Amino acid sequence: MQWYSSMVEPISKSEKREIVQSLIRGIRQDIEGYKQLKSLLKCQRELMQRRDNQGLQQHNEQQSNLCQRLMLKANERSQMLVKLGFAGDINGMHALIERLPKASSVQAALLWDNLLSLVKESKHANEANGKLLIGQQEVINQLLQGDKQQSIDYGDPRGQSV
Repeated sequence: MQWYSSMVEPISKSEKREIVQSLIRGIRQDIEGYKQLKSLLKCQRELMQRRDNQGLQQHNEQQSNLCQRLMLKANERSQMLVKLGFAGDINGMHALIERLPKASSVQAALLWDNLLSLVKESKHANEANGKLLIGQQEVINQLLQGDKQQSIDYGDPRGQSV
């Protein structure tokens, strides 16, 4: 961890405090963002199940915009961690949490764990939606290719004498 701090310019204690407060605020905002994303993923699944293509187009734009904002905030968090002298990843966040005063550390750890849990749940919901989409595409492909392939009933090709 020491080599990280030698790579950044020294910052004042008040600036460090502001950055830490900004990180915590950002985590709270991300928690709300991921709650919204979970809701959007559920809605996306319902739209896919109903095969509402027009609704999906509008929905996916909103969902993409939210994902872009969440990615930007994650990049900002990474930059803030580096500015504080930590790795700009999950390990850096854990190291920061460990170095905070006890009360702040407990609160930050709870928020961080909540965010990680929401990210994981969102990832699973997105994967489930992806599987649903793949399944729908396979059915469509089978239907479209069914006319091109020779139909077979009970193991005997159609049109051949028995």
